[in-house]
Amino acid sequence: FLMKITKGLIPMIAAGLLLASCEKKVVVQDQTGNETAVSDAPNTTISNNETVKREDLPEPVKSFVDKHYAGTGVAHYELKTIPAMGDRYEVKMNNGAEIDFDKDGNWEEIKDGQGVPDALVPQNILSYVQQNYQGIKIKSIDKDNNKIKVDLLNDIDLEFDSNGTFIRIDK
Repeated sequence: FLMKITKGLIPMIAAGLLLASCEKKVVVQDQTGNETAVSDAPNTTISNNETVKREDLPEPVKSFVDKHYAGTGVAHYELKTIPAMGDRYEVKMNNGAEIDFDKDGNWEEIKDGQGVPDALVPQNILSYVQQNYQGIKIKSIDKDNNKIKVDLLNDIDLEFDSNGTFIRIDK
């Protein structure tokens, strides 16, 4: 019994240490478009008075937001530096959509309570959802370890391989 507890505890401690070492910038955009860095994490890399400009985001992130969420506006974004993974950008839009990007500005996860825009969903996955769940929008899509996880607005979770081939309903 003690051995099982120890085996489970070690990975939890390691994960905790990894997360505790993250650095985080949170940027809030006001109604006039001014952006201010604020901190809600003990390991932040900036002071509360430092202003961070939208230009600090990688060009692919800015282009993605301008193209797919034009006119929506960025509510805030965060820069997280994770050891062994590098920088990660979390962008929250004024309409509540959230997009996570890798260090190069490629999206990794999109959450949108109004439905992820069809243009952002790989064609195989979009076709599968339209064919099997007609009229149901995609709430979130997450590229994770050679799999793509899709959550529908009707609370059905689907799993696809990296090519967009359906694997299973995720429970």
